[in-house]
Amino acid sequence: MRTTTNPAKTASHTGPPSRLATGQQTRTRNNWPLYLFVFLLPLQNVQTGYIPNFGGGLNFLNIMTALSLVGAMAIHGRLAVNEPVNRWVLAYAAYAVISLLVGYQFVDDGSAHLAVLKDHLFGLMVVYLVQMSVNDWTGVRRVLIATILPLPYIARVTWAQHISVASWHYSDDLRISGTFSMLGANEFAAFCVTVAVVLFALLIAARLSRRWKIGLCIGLACMVMGVLYAYSRTAYISLILGLVTVILVWRGRWKLLLPLVLAAAILPGVLPYSVVERFDSTDVEADHRDESTELRFVYWQVAWDNFIKHPIVGTGFHSFHHREINPYGKDTHNLYLRTLTEGGLIGGAVLLGLLLAVLRTALRELNHSHSGTLRYALALGLVGAWTALVCSNLFGDRFTYYPMAAYFWAYVALVVKARHLPAEDHA
Repeated sequence: MRTTTNPAKTASHTGPPSRLATGQQTRTRNNWPLYLFVFLLPLQNVQTGYIPNFGGGLNFLNIMTALSLVGAMAIHGRLAVNEPVNRWVLAYAAYAVISLLVGYQFVDDGSAHLAVLKDHLFGLMVVYLVQMSVNDWTGVRRVLIATILPLPYIARVTWAQHISVASWHYSDDLRISGTFSMLGANEFAAFCVTVAVVLFALLIAARLSRRWKIGLCIGLACMVMGVLYAYSRTAYISLILGLVTVILVWRGRWKLLLPLVLAAAILPGVLPYSVVERFDSTDVEADHRDESTELRFVYWQVAWDNFIKHPIVGTGFHSFHHREINPYGKDTHNLYLRTLTEGGLIGGAVLLGLLLAVLRTALRELNHSHSGTLRYALALGLVGAWTALVCSNLFGDRFTYYPMAAYFWAYVALVVKARHLPAEDHA
């Protein structure tokens, strides 16, 4: 005689069906060292003031990069396959090493160059570490949370620095660098611009819970304050371009038409007068340039002349500020000219390929994702951040230093990995 099995009894004895069997996702695997690494990356004051440097390479950046890699391997993390960005990052890193060797032939003292290159490439490698650490959309959100959590502290430090030097009229003494204790106001402002543009895109374009919206608003306010009180004219322009790009590319752009008109009418009257003075001082006409702007044109001419002399491979990584190359002993204050003068046409082509690969990936994700999804909002934010980055590098180096650039590469990693993840769930 054939017997039948009671499904309810079977469930009571064997437990609930597995998530795999029911088509649900398995529990998110977390790379906790990476989350901590991402949280601490922009807090350079904490890294230098509270985290010991044991010497022999045992510093914050090296240790946390290694721990994050071990964590990614422990959860069996994988890079997104067949992604042009990954190949261009590898090509960029490989040529940077070659350029380092070239530079040793042109300068007398290149002893610090290897350490500078290592720090630069470790910041760039965040694009790999984040990809390997994200396997579902819960992981994506946790990386985003790790980028948002330090922002109130950054704002607190920024405000404390600002009130210690605040003045009604602008002067260079007002410029502050926030948590970037070993970098300048321009680098700090560039970081704030990148994060502000991405958070703005997430706020307007993603269907998120109220708690997420509140967190994004707080983070956005913190970063806008950082931009304002760093008094970086390039950052002001980059932020405007980045936000305008996000709005123009966003499918729901008409929803913001009235708020934008109101903002344009109100903002000039509520901004601090010192900020308005600083913005109004932006002028590149020969008869009206200030000393800072005028010197940039001088450095650019030196860089161009050096490129003409060494057009193929340049004079090598981190060589331009040496007086053997540049009698002023200063940086180019332009990433693209610096790449040409130090890396030649090959270096310029590699950098161009990398930047275009990032843009094409972001545009691809925009076209293949649904409005309201996190995937769409991240791609939208990356397009805006890319525009801001390209603009800001016209007047400085917003690409080399890891505290400044690492979050950009974390956002790139999330966009690159997006199409390789399971179907998106709700926040």
